[in-house]
Amino acid sequence: MTNHADRGNGAPGLVILALAVAFAAVVLPVLLVRMPILWDFPNHFVRIWVLLGLAEGTPLAAIYKADWSLAWTNIGIDLVAVLLGKLFPAQVVAALLVALALVSAPVGVIALNRALYPGWHWWHVAAVMFAWNFVIVGGLLSFQIGLGLALLAAALEGRLAPRPSWQIVTIRLALAAGIMTVHVFALVFYLFLLAAIAFGPSLAPLATAASRRASLTSMIRTSWPCLAPAVLLIAFAPKLPGAHVNAAAGEGARFTDSAISFPQPTVLEHLSIMLTPLKTYDLLADLLVVAVVASVPLYALWRRRLDMHAGLFGMSVILFVLCHFMPSFAAGTGFIDKRLPAMAGLMMAASVRPRIPATTRGQTIVLAVMLLAVLARAAWIGGIWIERQRDVDAIERASASIPPGSAVLLVENFSGSVSDPSAPLGRYAHGEPIFRHLPTLVAIWRQSFVPTVFTAAGKQPLRVLPPWIDIAVPEGGMPRVEQLDDPAALKDFHYLADWRRRFQYVLLVNGDMANIGTQIEQVPGLRLITNQGFARLYQIER
Repeated sequence: MTNHADRGNGAPGLVILALAVAFAAVVLPVLLVRMPILWDFPNHFVRIWVLLGLAEGTPLAAIYKADWSLAWTNIGIDLVAVLLGKLFPAQVVAALLVALALVSAPVGVIALNRALYPGWHWWHVAAVMFAWNFVIVGGLLSFQIGLGLALLAAALEGRLAPRPSWQIVTIRLALAAGIMTVHVFALVFYLFLLAAIAFGPSLAPLATAASRRASLTSMIRTSWPCLAPAVLLIAFAPKLPGAHVNAAAGEGARFTDSAISFPQPTVLEHLSIMLTPLKTYDLLADLLVVAVVASVPLYALWRRRLDMHAGLFGMSVILFVLCHFMPSFAAGTGFIDKRLPAMAGLMMAASVRPRIPATTRGQTIVLAVMLLAVLARAAWIGGIWIERQRDVDAIERASASIPPGSAVLLVENFSGSVSDPSAPLGRYAHGEPIFRHLPTLVAIWRQSFVPTVFTAAGKQPLRVLPPWIDIAVPEGGMPRVEQLDDPAALKDFHYLADWRRRFQYVLLVNGDMANIGTQIEQVPGLRLITNQGFARLYQIER
């Protein structure tokens, strides 16, 4: 990789100090709450709790069993959790996993940016803003950690150049295999990064037909090691991601959601997808962050004082374009349309270096502004997490009387097709119900069965044991109240067939918001045990 002449770095010591403060601020909210308000994470935590062996001696040992043969990829947080679990309690492991996911991507951006341009720079503090994004809010920790690892691996490219070709290929193969184990989409990101770096820092390869052919050859020769682990995965893995879809009888729950869905074809929806690298819980706050992060590089571009790696920047633009043609759900996997823009934002941030302001004083001022923006964003998100602990506590109080070994049916009040504007901040995020997997924690707190613990073959090293597998799904949300006795709901929630006999309790969440359909009081056979606002517990009368 070519090092560009660097101007406007400011005082390196001041940048490093600001980075230390910025990363501490990002991690602090994790330390202040019991459960981070990240969509999928409570469900992942239940699986990790079982993988750590904490289910032994409880009724859960007869319900869930670790099975590492089920998944060869997408298991980054599972592997890290098992290692950390030898040293720390489960709650500390959970906090460390979230902290690792938060810092991994911005650390990767900074490492790659420093590999392209010498020295520390205030732009590195701005890169910490990418710790918060919709991938993190979605709870996709393995994916986020994998993106950070791919960036770090790409940052090593400049140091590989003096080595013999066989060593370079071997190192790339090893890095690709490790990244794929963490997450398969991270391997795709590594491939894009290698191809973009091989293109080079300028547009010179596009000048002639011969240079274009040479550039394409170089991109293929550099990035092909990423294909080898993927081929081995497809050839030899017992289960591939998506294997739980249309699983054969006896190999998993009767989950038949093989549909492919695309985001709504509206301008606002596609703009929202492009905001994935920086959006979190509220559009107005997200747009403010985008304005702060983008303003100085855009000004530098206008003043022609923006260093740019053409290969990486061009590839990021291509990914931003391609994301508009991706499905939002396919092969039992969601957030597919969010993956490419998440990659593109990080790649674009790593590819540029603004050479403004021109004076040391100006650089210090910009550095201070970026640090204050990081601190304000961390404080805002930390406040949301702290406030939403009320929902976590409500679930714990409501479930207090559930005996161990019980079967608990999780149900939600559905207050609209998109996020309810009257809902507390953090309950929804850009139309998504961030609370949806919080009640899965009942499996740990009460050693009870819930049907929605993530056990998708090919993605999670956990299986549900008979006879519980008959009323479990490998992944999915909760039915709405009006779906309890709706035959059409059986397609998505097969365990609702004869649910009054199969379950002992119904736990309703989002109970402090009005349901738009049937009210739970209208459902026969339920006796209210406790109402804790957000969560209510009902006993099923047989």
